[in-house]
Amino acid sequence: MSSEMEDKLKGVKDKVVGKAKEIYGEIVDDPDKELEGKLQHAKGHAETKIGKAKDEADDKLKDAKEKAEETSDNLKRKINDKIDDWKE
Repeated sequence: MSSEMEDKLKGVKDKVVGKAKEIYGEIVDDPDKELEGKLQHAKGHAETKIGKAKDEADDKLKDAKEKAEETSDNLKRKINDKIDDWKE
């Protein structure tokens, strides 16, 4: 499993567990548990965003690599064409 997916899954888990703790804290009137839940929920939200950002970075890296390879191939073809022209 990719680290991006792990970050997203961990984020979802922390958001759900955090929300449950927050609600539990409200029900039993435990401000510490409520705060703990809010913090864990926020942590989960951040982890999810990190996973998404990693996905986007990977996509941009793949695009850049493809463009670099395409540019390299085009340059090689042009050089070979010039060499062939000089041979004639």
